[in-house]
Amino acid sequence: MNLQGNGNNHNHRPTFGDESDTFITFRENSDYERITGLKPKPEGELSEEDTERAEKLKQAIAQENSSAYEDLDDFVYKQNKKRHRSTGGRHHRHKRTSPSVLSPSHHRRRSPSSKHKHKHHFHRHHHHRKRMKRWQKVSIGIVAFLLALIIAGAATLFIMVNMGKNKLTDTTGFNIDVPKVASSAGNGDIITYKGQKYKYNSNITSILCMGIDKDNLSTIDGQVGTGGDADSLFVITMDLSSGKTKLINISRDLMTDIGIYSTSGGYVGEKRAQICLAYAYGDGKHTSCHNELVSVRRLLYNVPINNYLSLDLQGIGPINDSIGGVTVVSPETIDQFEKGKKYTLHGSLATAFVRSRSHATIEGNNLRMERQKLYLESFGSSLVNLTKSNLTTPVGIYNTATPYICTNIDASEVSFLAVNAIQGNYGEFEIVNVPGKMKRGEPYNEFIVNEKKLFELFLDVYYLPVSE
Repeated sequence: MNLQGNGNNHNHRPTFGDESDTFITFRENSDYERITGLKPKPEGELSEEDTERAEKLKQAIAQENSSAYEDLDDFVYKQNKKRHRSTGGRHHRHKRTSPSVLSPSHHRRRSPSSKHKHKHHFHRHHHHRKRMKRWQKVSIGIVAFLLALIIAGAATLFIMVNMGKNKLTDTTGFNIDVPKVASSAGNGDIITYKGQKYKYNSNITSILCMGIDKDNLSTIDGQVGTGGDADSLFVITMDLSSGKTKLINISRDLMTDIGIYSTSGGYVGEKRAQICLAYAYGDGKHTSCHNELVSVRRLLYNVPINNYLSLDLQGIGPINDSIGGVTVVSPETIDQFEKGKKYTLHGSLATAFVRSRSHATIEGNNLRMERQKLYLESFGSSLVNLTKSNLTTPVGIYNTATPYICTNIDASEVSFLAVNAIQGNYGEFEIVNVPGKMKRGEPYNEFIVNEKKLFELFLDVYYLPVSE
């Protein structure tokens, strides 16, 4: 193929030295082998599939030809445009050339008798639609890919959020252990108390949270617990329909039945003891969390609590500092804190405020629970304000807390809770204590639950009144 340029030719029609007005021709055998990597069959032995493949190869090469013509079209146009500027736009004659390769209809031959029409400095080629540049194609491809990821991500998030909600509200094995002062139907789905009917709120989810002190060993009937003590215990309950959130604060000294295990992990039996010790008889991680969870469920009439999160109290300082510190007013005088004085807590000072308790009075743990309540309220307020100005704040706190936590809350449940938080579905927040009183015990102080008030608190949190 011999491509010849043509000086100042405005029509810029290159000529070819051969009769095939194409850049690429399809040679059946050689192109078949070059493109497919397969040896063609002898003539007359081509199957229908081979023939169809050869025809598709011809079409592909024809498409390559078309693209090549368009590229040449752009090139020649730009070259002649430069020449046109260099001649000052002077008019000149046009030389007749071979059939045009610049028109979509380049296979049609121009008749020798056809007249060449010319408009000064205006050419049909100038109005051709430009081919899309490679970078434009790549950009469009990237955008399409990102959109596909967003759509796929949105679909995945939607699935995870729904899975999370189902897990958080799972009531498998639902069977409320109703006290004698009330009656029930449907395994506790309906409870009648003092002439009023109540129905279980299926939109409620609960998470047991524990603050773990691993500095002490526990011994009951010769069995040593090495997992640590659950010095702080509270159940976070969320009504996913109304957004109401309540935190049920449980005294570490509350007396209840706990499961006892040997150091090898064998089950020994149950023993009435401080509820905080249930955590000690486990591995200090998931088995300890589960043992504590069983005791808390038993306390709350076997209500569905499926999720837990424990935090080593050594992590309080780093987590506290990740939000710039927490400001509180001390409700009592203890250690370095004075009653009524304001403190902005950092590092070890935050840990001391949450952990310190007086052993001089049986109310020491109750007073500490009040300080923990104040701390949580202040921490939560600071967290909300920081998140409003910087949405990555919770991520930073999570990264800081990770080395100190143990939880069975999975990604789908986190996704659901996060989406609800972003949508502002969590509103009213209240901290309540399990009702009861402290008394001197042997060998430790004991918190004795007020059963009547506890059951009424339970109904208030987990049930809705039913109109007659």
